[in-house]
Amino acid sequence: MKTATKFLTLLCTVMAVTGCNRLSEEARQMTGVYYQTAVSENEPVMELNDNGSCTVHAIKPGVMSYTVNGTWNVENDSLLIETEGVAASVTGDTTVIRIGRIPTRISYAIADFNGLSLTLRRDGNDYVYVRRGHNEELEKASKTAE
Repeated sequence: MKTATKFLTLLCTVMAVTGCNRLSEEARQMTGVYYQTAVSENEPVMELNDNGSCTVHAIKPGVMSYTVNGTWNVENDSLLIETEGVAASVTGDTTVIRIGRIPTRISYAIADFNGLSLTLRRDGNDYVYVRRGHNEELEKASKTAE
């Protein structure tokens, strides 16, 4: 009887965890931390987590940066982000640049994804985001080589 109860508890836990992960197959392949090297080598622009949560960083180099939390997914060749619409954290001088209105729903067309970079099309322009932190073995190997 105890074994059956433990098994049932384990099964319910597994179902709850996997049931909460609503990411599409395309989205699961894109999880990771993305940088826009023209803006910052040290601070990511997007953190797309495998549990469907995300953090988007708005960076004004040398002045201010802020983060916004939300959820994300990929549908119909578009990256969809739903935010809470408020800054979760702010660093820097907000007297120089105002944060302004933060959209609660963002959609970017995916122009390309090759595993190492993600190209998003916004307003007719392509923006390339370099992916880091998506492959633990690769990350460990590069740190060992240093």
